[in-house]
Amino acid sequence: MEPNPIILRSVVEAMSITVRDVLADFNASISSVNHNGLYQAVWARRGQVVTNMLADNETIKVVHVHHKSIWQFEAIVDTDQRDAYLLMSHDNLKALQKKFKKQSSSHHHYLYSFLCLNPKPTSTQQSLFQSDENEEAARKSDCDIMLGEFANQIDRVYVVAFDYAENTATGGAIYLLDQNGTTIETKDISDMLLDQEETSENDSLGTDPIKHSSKPTPLVKLKIKKA
Repeated sequence: MEPNPIILRSVVEAMSITVRDVLADFNASISSVNHNGLYQAVWARRGQVVTNMLADNETIKVVHVHHKSIWQFEAIVDTDQRDAYLLMSHDNLKALQKKFKKQSSSHHHYLYSFLCLNPKPTSTQQSLFQSDENEEAARKSDCDIMLGEFANQIDRVYVVAFDYAENTATGGAIYLLDQNGTTIETKDISDMLLDQEETSENDSLGTDPIKHSSKPTPLVKLKIKKA
C-alpha cells in the first residue's frame, strides 16, 4: 500500500477538526442554545479545510458529493494513481463492516457503492455474500454518479478512518477493503497526527526563537553632588 502522502497530510489536518474547533463559531452564528446541526458543521469545516489545502494541486481533486440529496461528503481523487479516498471515523467504519457482512440495509451507504471499484473477495468470503447482476449494476451506477467527471478514471478506493476521545483525534489508519467491505490491508498513520499537533503548536506559538540582545546593558552611574 502506497497512499499519496500529500493527500494523507491534508486528510490528517481536516480530520483533526472536532466539535471543540467549531463550537464557538456555531454558537455565535447559529445558536448557543440549540446545537442541532453541529456535527454537520464539523464535517463541513473538514470539507472546507481539505478543499483549501488541495486547491492548487493539478492532479489531486476534491469531489463534493451530494448523496441522495441528504448528505454531502468529500471524496479526494488522485488522477495520477487513479485512487479515491473517503474519510470517516473508525467507529463508523467498523459498524458498516459488520452490517455489510450481515447483508443489511446499509448496502445503501455510499461506501458500499464505492467498494465496487476494489478487488473482489476470495471464494470463501464470496460464499458469505452473494449479489446479483442488478445489484452490481446499481452499485456501479451509483459510484459513477458520485464520482461525476472522474467516473471510469478511478481503479481503487481507500478509506481513511480516525479514532476520537474527548473531541481529540487519537489515532488513524488507511484501509484497503474488498468489495464486501472486508479489510485486505491497513496502514497506521497515527504518527502523522503527532506531527500535525507539533506543527500546530509551533504555528500558534511562533516558530522564531526569542532573540536576546548580545550587547550588555550599560550600568547607570549616579553622580553624587558634593555639598
